[in-house]
Amino acid sequence: MNYQQFINAVQREMKENAEGDLHISIQDTLKNNGVRRKGLMLQEKGQNMSPTIYLEEYYQQYQTGVKLEDITDQIQALYKEIRMQPIVDTKLLYDYERVKKRIILKLINKEKNRKILERMPYEPFLDLAIVSYVFLDINEAGAVTMPIKEEHLKIWGITEKELFDQAKTNTVRLLPAELRTMKSVIEEIIGEEPAEQTEEFMFVLSNTLRCLGAVCMVYEEALYLIGDELRENFFILPSSIHETLIVPESASPDYRHLNQMIQEINKMQVADEEVLGNHAYYYDCGTKKLKICQSDCSK
Repeated sequence: MNYQQFINAVQREMKENAEGDLHISIQDTLKNNGVRRKGLMLQEKGQNMSPTIYLEEYYQQYQTGVKLEDITDQIQALYKEIRMQPIVDTKLLYDYERVKKRIILKLINKEKNRKILERMPYEPFLDLAIVSYVFLDINEAGAVTMPIKEEHLKIWGITEKELFDQAKTNTVRLLPAELRTMKSVIEEIIGEEPAEQTEEFMFVLSNTLRCLGAVCMVYEEALYLIGDELRENFFILPSSIHETLIVPESASPDYRHLNQMIQEINKMQVADEEVLGNHAYYYDCGTKKLKICQSDCSK
């Protein structure tokens, strides 16, 4: 069966075995970069939050031979686990004084998100867009967030300037920048020192949570300190919405090769929803300026 048929089958199976007053519906959501994702929304009477469980990974399991009943058992177990976690008080989201300390910045691709940005306050950043969201929680699946839309500003009675001033203060304080060598990142992933010698000329820039950390590109102080440490200009490669790569100019190939490398990595290794950009950026230590690198950036 195709993916839509699989979703319908899971929904039917879940409804037949649902416990209590649980309503199960198919949710079609527009995500980052215009990606549409379908999942099951589970709404239980008396609960103020309704999780949506996306099914792409479960469909992959099904295609490898896992039975439908085993998959629905996994989903039911996940939902029970979610229910055991503290539920966010939705009244909090209507009270700006209570929610303002949780407002954080996120960096996304402006062109790929034109539809989303029609309803969201944002600040242009080169060819990207800085948006804001309410940071609710962090778990094994990633960050639990609520994007801030125009209607939230009306509910809170604040301006876009007030929103972004607050978000900038929170982001730098709560999610400070973290710069690591590529070697240390590989060691952390594989649990041991890499067998092949890794050159110490490439660095990974993210925040301390390592989630939605590409926004560190907008931290002016962080870029200045990186340039001061490297003692030269450098390129920023948008690895994903979660992190960027830093390459000193003296160790970098031609900008064309950098852009080609970024595009190949995006195509082969980065989920469509997590792509940030398709070209490098160049930081000039003398001017303390960051610019788009689609031509000879050093000129």
